[in-house]
Amino acid sequence: MITRTFDWISRKMMLVAGFFLVSMMFLTCVDVAGRMFRHPVFGSYELISFMAAVVVAGALPDAHSERRHIGVEIVVNKLSPKIQNVFELVTNVLSLALFSIVTWRMIVYGLNMKKSGEVSMNLNLPEYIVIFIVGFGFLVFCASIIKTLVSTVQNLREG
Repeated sequence: MITRTFDWISRKMMLVAGFFLVSMMFLTCVDVAGRMFRHPVFGSYELISFMAAVVVAGALPDAHSERRHIGVEIVVNKLSPKIQNVFELVTNVLSLALFSIVTWRMIVYGLNMKKSGEVSMNLNLPEYIVIFIVGFGFLVFCASIIKTLVSTVQNLREG
């Protein structure tokens, strides 16, 4: 039940990431066209930067769950399935450790930014909102890694 909930959330996050990726493209095109007529989109750099952060955080969980990420498997594929599972276990444990720390620090950083009232330079948008969105994306990514870890441990027990 919990894994299905996180899978649903990660799929929705991927849709949001796709929307923002297309929005980045559209805004860039409008900004470039506007610059040709000496009317660039004010704050486009800030908006595109914020959207890029949301795209990365939104795409990570689903990309991990569906194994859409790039993996260097030339050597690993030649090893036995048990050794491959050990490699996957070690990689996921290290990834979980790293992204757990990153998630925690993003939340702390967002709280500090909210308390300080930090806003973006041109549009005066509160930056902590994007930081919290990225932190949430990394939290769901950590849940995706845990799901993979459970599956890998089951494969090691069976094989």
